[in-house]
Amino acid sequence: MSDKNKLPCPCNSGSTYAKCCAVFHSRQQKPISCEQLMRSRYSAFVFQLGEYLFDTYHPDFRGSLTIEQLSEKSLDWKKLQIVETESLPSTGFVEFKAWYLVDGDFSCHHERSNFMKDHDQWLYCDGTFYT
Repeated sequence: MSDKNKLPCPCNSGSTYAKCCAVFHSRQQKPISCEQLMRSRYSAFVFQLGEYLFDTYHPDFRGSLTIEQLSEKSLDWKKLQIVETESLPSTGFVEFKAWYLVDGDFSCHHERSNFMKDHDQWLYCDGTFYT
């Protein structure tokens, strides 16, 4: 077991990474709600798992994004807070706040992400960003 598997999961679920998002990243399980997918995508951004991010991005919405672009470390993510979530049979959303460090100062990314279930798998579509 790697060291990161013993750490608290970055998605702030209260579980270890091994018992939380790692099972999705390793493809042992699929998220059963859009909130689980969103949490696993947040952790994938923390760990720069571009292939997972690409595979969980709905093809109709990813445009010209590549695995390489999604693998780049863009921000130093520090904390995730779920504000509101809803999973219907085939669509859902998660409103969240994610804090990150820039030049030693905390900033907040506030988004309402939209999800769609396709072939029994939740996929990220797009989001509304709040300032």
